[in-house]
Amino acid sequence: MTTSPEHSHHIVVGTDGSVNSRKAINWAIEHAHSGDSITIVHAWHPYVYGAEMMMAYDVDDSATKAMLDKMVATAEPTAKDRGITLKKSLVHGDARDALKVNDADFVVIGARGHGALTGMLLGSVADYVVHHSTIPVVVVPTR
Repeated sequence: MTTSPEHSHHIVVGTDGSVNSRKAINWAIEHAHSGDSITIVHAWHPYVYGAEMMMAYDVDDSATKAMLDKMVATAEPTAKDRGITLKKSLVHGDARDALKVNDADFVVIGARGHGALTGMLLGSVADYVVHHSTIPVVVVPTR
């Protein structure tokens, strides 16, 4: 990837707090150039069951925000040293939809996150994004 002063790249990285998503963030930083920006995206939605569906409730996303803040804070020193701007985005909704972006040069995701089927090579989010994205997708392997 070549970066010139006229064109910096925008990279979107999906994270769920897993080791594999941390690898995806590190990969993006290692392969970005000075002047590029990386947006670290975490998507989530509360699970509401049964009678709770009929009640008004407040969504406490403080733990999710703290996880995203920690992921960004951990990556920030390396990014700053390389001249890369880090941004964060907490999206209320499905990760597949949050990572189906058109305003980035490419998307980076880990091969698997917290999915239940650990024997699969790609997690369900990675599989969906690879097959539905209109921009290039980099899937960082688990090893």
